[in-house]
Amino acid sequence: MAGTGQNVYVVVSLSILSVLIVVSNFCVCLLVYLKKALRTNTNWLMVSLAVSDILTGGVLLPVYLIEPTSIVTSYLVCMILLSGVANLCAVTYDRYVAILKPLEYSYRAPKILKRALILSWLLPAIYSLLPLCWNTDPTLKIHKAYMVCLQFIGIVVPYIFITFAYVRMFMQVRRSLTMKRSMTSLRVHKNERRRISSDAKVAKVFSIVASAFLLCWLPIIYITTADIINRYDIIPDALSIVSFFTIATSSLVNPLMYAFLKPDFKMAIRTCFRKSTRTDTGSTIRSLPLASLTVGTGRKYEERLKTVRLSKKEDNSSKENTGSMENSSQCSANCK
Repeated sequence: MAGTGQNVYVVVSLSILSVLIVVSNFCVCLLVYLKKALRTNTNWLMVSLAVSDILTGGVLLPVYLIEPTSIVTSYLVCMILLSGVANLCAVTYDRYVAILKPLEYSYRAPKILKRALILSWLLPAIYSLLPLCWNTDPTLKIHKAYMVCLQFIGIVVPYIFITFAYVRMFMQVRRSLTMKRSMTSLRVHKNERRRISSDAKVAKVFSIVASAFLLCWLPIIYITTADIINRYDIIPDALSIVSFFTIATSSLVNPLMYAFLKPDFKMAIRTCFRKSTRTDTGSTIRSLPLASLTVGTGRKYEERLKTVRLSKKEDNSSKENTGSMENSSQCSANCK
């Protein structure tokens, strides 16, 4: 840690952010695993995005702080960054199809899930390992072309796609809400309005996540562009540190947005808190001495009720027996 040469405050701040990123995104994965209602196609894509954020907080930031000498770290960091961008694009595409083509989404969702999960991890792994073909020599022209493609395909194209997708989604939601107001059937109107409002809330959540991505990656774009044109003199020393803070912020924003804004996650978290509070209050009430006394008196009272009921039953049965004997004697006397 001392060999990093960084300010102590920077090291402590990034360490705290690293822990928060790992814990919050792990909670997202755990909620989806425990709650069956959360196991939807969109939420599985969110789990994939959360895993990439866990790698950002658990691998990328510690690599920056420790600065290991292994040659694997640069390839690993590149794969983590690209996987985060790819997973965010996959979630955006899933919402794009769900809002703009809702009738097709029901049968296209499983295919989107499988392809998105495979491509979100396979393509970053392949692209990050491509420099091994030319021994990662930065002086070669092919490496410069590789960096240009990395800048364009890995950052610029996702920027354009995410911005275009969310503009189209919000335009579609607004158009749908306007059309549903003129419907004559109140029942259909309510159902469709509920679906559209739910889509609008989910689109709002992911638009905030996408906006955080667009803002937080601006320092990386600037540094990468300066690296491509060999203008290291225009890169401020503090910008590299700021870039790691922005990446960490982007990875931390995702689970917070899911927890506080996404409807199904809010409901799952509320039910978890309600169950935990109920069990806590029940255990505290049982541990009180007054509760034990009331429980004991309640048991005694129930036992007394049982004895009284048994005695009443015995009295009734004895009366019935005596009544039947009297009736039989009367019958015999009459017969005589």
